[in-house]
Amino acid sequence: MDLGSTPSMNGDKRRRLERLLTVVLAIAALDTIYLSWRFTALVGGWVTPGTGVCSWTARVDCDKVLQTPEARAFVVPNAVLGLGFYTGALLWWLAGRRLGSAYRPHLVRSLAVWLGIASLMTLWFWRLMFGLDWLCPFCPWNHVLTYAALYLAVRVWRLTPHPLHHEPLRPLLRLVAICILWFWAWQGLWFLAEATVLHRP
Repeated sequence: MDLGSTPSMNGDKRRRLERLLTVVLAIAALDTIYLSWRFTALVGGWVTPGTGVCSWTARVDCDKVLQTPEARAFVVPNAVLGLGFYTGALLWWLAGRRLGSAYRPHLVRSLAVWLGIASLMTLWFWRLMFGLDWLCPFCPWNHVLTYAALYLAVRVWRLTPHPLHHEPLRPLLRLVAICILWFWAWQGLWFLAEATVLHRP
């Protein structure tokens, strides 16, 4: 809790930061949804390369970046990994807040931990990106949004009052299981799509 601030002031500040955190996570999720769709459409031959909304010049072109081996650095496309993570983080945040204020410290602390891990992962993606001849303008924004979300999550956690008694962990563990399944479901859907609708004999 900030020194010199009343509980009411801290509560107002925390709610503003929570709303901003929701917006940042939502934008990151939308970004990965678009990049995942574009990657899939390019692989499937459903779109013409160089016609995407972030294909701006010969060197600034998401499509060229999405067609490089670096866009699939971890078996599944990087965009699909991001899709599972950021939509899962948004699901964790929105659904977890409905569990009540008693679960809020655990909720935001866990979110901050995973955003911290994601921030470390972005260092590898920066390395891949700087080795390319083209720039994907939508890709680095997600890294920046990850840092912003981490900062906001830490700020929210510091302003969140801890409950006087502990609630049962079952609702939180159920949400953990749902978010983990959500993440892996997207990876599984990619493999399924690649073996069926995207398969080229």
